Amino acid sequence: MNTEYSIEHFVKTFIRKNRRERLLFELTKEDRYDGVSRFCHQAKELLEPSRILMKGKDMDRTQEFQRFLKQHHETCLVLSPDSSMDGQCLSLGDAVKQAEMCLDAVLILGSTFTVVYTEPMKGGRDKYLLSESK
Repeated sequence: MNTEYSIEHFVKTFIRKNRRERLLFELTKEDRYDGVSRFCHQAKELLEPSRILMKGKDMDRTQEFQRFLKQHHETCLVLSPDSSMDGQCLSLGDAVKQAEMCLDAVLILGSTFTVVYTEPMKGGRDKYLLSESK
């Protein structure tokens, strides 16, 4: 999997136009910890609203999300401030399982979609499913 292409595709497809340049720079640096952390802290302001297919603290437990998982069998790039997860290439199902157990923010980059788990906060964490086509 071409990591730089995946990150560039994610930024150009799912991030608001006026926020792309800085985020792309931060996510493609060798040490992308700050970029991933900042993104997951400000996801709501950075994400292109027209690309949000689903969102919510319990999104991953919905039937609709479970159906999406069953329909998408591909390897995804995982980005996270958690160094044990960052840079891994996992199946979508495995990436989601890991993200659910992770105590930090997680981005799961697929070919036509992205799953975002923001930083855990009191009351849970926000989750987004983004898609190129709604």
